[in-house]
Amino acid sequence: MANFNLFIPILQKIEGGFQQLTKDKGNYNSLGINVGTNYGISARFYEGIIGRPPTVADMKAITKLKAQALYKKYFWDDVQGDKLKNQSIANIITDHAVNAGESPIGTIVQRILRNDFKKNVTIDGDIGPLTAIAINSVNQELLFNKIKAARASHYYSMGGEFLNSWLNRLKSFSYTKNASPSGQVA
Repeated sequence: MANFNLFIPILQKIEGGFQQLTKDKGNYNSLGINVGTNYGISARFYEGIIGRPPTVADMKAITKLKAQALYKKYFWDDVQGDKLKNQSIANIITDHAVNAGESPIGTIVQRILRNDFKKNVTIDGDIGPLTAIAINSVNQELLFNKIKAARASHYYSMGGEFLNSWLNRLKSFSYTKNASPSGQVA
């Protein structure tokens, strides 16, 4: 089964630390104030965690360890990461949940499972236990490639200033049949 500890180093290479880019919608709290993003934790997401609009100081106070804990609880666990048999699949799904939200990646995966693999899954954007079972039951490399292509299409459809960054992010993910915790192919 996939392991969060194998995923997090990949994500942390992508997400880096604090940034406060004006054109990044994720940097704004519900008051419309640009307070930034730290280690990929967006202002709106963090607002839901702390129960109020975060300040720049709140965002800067997010440590790498705090970000890891949030990624595990609110992204990896929400997409059933520990229940997915292939690390590459868990990685590419969880990364898009972080980047675009759980519902968009859930919808992408469920459409692929339904349309390309003829699986009887509900397209509700939620990667629950039944979707996880369907994910594990199909050709993992083919599913990975279809998810990666769908993510690229999603990014191209959005276009804009961050397109190249999103495509470079996607290049961080490649398919491996399976990997043990030591990183060796199993």
